[in-house]
Amino acid sequence: MRICGVVSEYNPLHSGHVFHWKEIRRRLGADCAIVCCMSGDFVQRGEGALLPKHLRARAAVEAGADLVLENPAPYALQSAEGFAGGGVRILSGLGVLTHLSFGAEDADEGWLREMASILLEHDTVAATLVQLKTGVSYAAARERALFARMQERAALVQKPNNILAVEYCKAVLRQGLALELVPVARQGAAHDGAPAADHASASWLRQQLRQGSADAALPYLPASSAAALTRALEEGTALLSPERLECAMLSRLIRLEPEELALLPDAAEGLEHRLHQAIHTGRTLEDIALQAKTKRYALSRIRRMLLCAYLGITAEDAAVPAPYIRVLAMNERGQEVLRLARKRASLPLLTKPAHIRRLSPEAQRCFALEALACDLYQLALPGWQRFSPGSDWRQDAIRLSAPAEAE
Repeated sequence: MRICGVVSEYNPLHSGHVFHWKEIRRRLGADCAIVCCMSGDFVQRGEGALLPKHLRARAAVEAGADLVLENPAPYALQSAEGFAGGGVRILSGLGVLTHLSFGAEDADEGWLREMASILLEHDTVAATLVQLKTGVSYAAARERALFARMQERAALVQKPNNILAVEYCKAVLRQGLALELVPVARQGAAHDGAPAADHASASWLRQQLRQGSADAALPYLPASSAAALTRALEEGTALLSPERLECAMLSRLIRLEPEELALLPDAAEGLEHRLHQAIHTGRTLEDIALQAKTKRYALSRIRRMLLCAYLGITAEDAAVPAPYIRVLAMNERGQEVLRLARKRASLPLLTKPAHIRRLSPEAQRCFALEALACDLYQLALPGWQRFSPGSDWRQDAIRLSAPAEAE
């Protein structure tokens, strides 16, 4: 049985994601099982997802995925390297994965493997550290270090999807996994561009939805995603209220001392003091992020740190390897994958949250952080009056019927 893993966010699930699944099955066979490791209610950009995780997971299975696993917040809210590494560890922890697929602007497996290998070499790491001392961002330092080896090809690693593609390859190499890679060329719209060739970027779709232009976005979503979004908008369970989230975050941030900020993921070289000052002089979250940002510390990094501070996630939490595999949704083929995984998995499998109490303190801590993130997410929704504390502790895996036909 061919089982292909995909690390994802599906924020929102759109036609490009369905194309990705179709391409996997075109190459590997129609009966290939697709297993997705998906971020929860908060995503790698350092913001809340458009839809709650269980709605996104259900929509993914209804649209063609077979099994959706959770990428817990301590790993989903990391840099590209941490995000990719955490997702790959969870997928490989099943013990049954045969392939790993991802999108890329330059979907050449040979180039991607070569780039990943070079980035892991001691000389490249050392050269990157030398460049960092000049005050540039990590991305710029890495590109300068690579230029000496690859000349103009070094710039390719700066493309948005290539960045993650290389990180997935690095994770496979670093974790010593015998997985076949299935890179798929990005189709249609550019990463942040307008719709093209029947596809729209997730960034463009989020912008339309947040501006109230759902009619412009819905044609680019598969039926299951469009239905879930439409229903959630009517019920007030989609699109976080920016004002509610910002007020809640600010009320938490102003109580934190530099010593507490120093415990955050990516806190280094006195950044906690810069962040503390920005928190007490900035009037909004964007003010704080812009004041704390430097050439060295990118805006995305600052935003993730602020969100981790709000959610109570520390560097120690992020450093603990994923301690379990939680199932969010599955169909019959996904259940078959799970039956195989129960015999071979290197990590405990969770389909019922109650079972977390049987696991290690590290696992319980990770689940508690994810459950808290779920609660805080719900409190920022337009329909927050329906909030049910601790709902994540009661949400079992969603089981659907036969595998769906990808649209």
